[in-house]
Amino acid sequence: MRTQRASPCLLLVLCASVSLIPCLATARKDPNRHHADMPTVQEEEREPGRGGAHYGNGFAGGDVQPAAKCRHNYHERTEAAINRQINLFMHVGYVYNSMALHFGGCDVALPGFEKFFQQMADEQHLKASTLSRYQNLRGGLATLLPVPAPATNAWGTGLEAMRKALEFEKSVNQAVLELHLVAQQHEDTHASTYIQASFLNPQVEKIFTLSQYVTSLERVGSGLGEYMFDKMPQN
Repeated sequence: MRTQRASPCLLLVLCASVSLIPCLATARKDPNRHHADMPTVQEEEREPGRGGAHYGNGFAGGDVQPAAKCRHNYHERTEAAINRQINLFMHVGYVYNSMALHFGGCDVALPGFEKFFQQMADEQHLKASTLSRYQNLRGGLATLLPVPAPATNAWGTGLEAMRKALEFEKSVNQAVLELHLVAQQHEDTHASTYIQASFLNPQVEKIFTLSQYVTSLERVGSGLGEYMFDKMPQN
């Protein structure tokens, strides 16, 4: 018998089929290979607990909120950072409330310090309220977060409390600086200018004033010196 030879065309078809097998297997494993440059669902979702709103097209369901009509050039990271700053203002205000109550007690009886720290608490609450209104102005969502309680209710002497207050104000200043940087990174000129004028400049002055008070209290000492400082006009 004479063996039939495979035609050249048939051999070419068989070779091409064999070479396509790996490609077909890869295609089955990666059905979205043409969309590799598209963000995944995980990348598009907001990080939990960051205090920002998730804006969509206005469809109901989940935590998707329709974008406010006035919202423009307002990044979600800036919005979330402002919510965290509001929370920090509220926390520091609680701390100053605790200090005021400490110095108003009968066993401490320094009404000047009580009045001073109550004014500091009111200032922090006013800052939180002002920043919340700014959130509405820019079309953001003011998310009220849980406010941590003060770590203690015993604040020691006037000097010790004033030193703590100075530390708190420096921490607040650092947080405001970071908030200002977030606004700058997203080219939000309005937010960065507003934060600098309304919070950064007064914060620097507050740190300087508290530093002077600490120096004065270190100079006069406890006892009679602290009592005389309590009677000074700033209190």
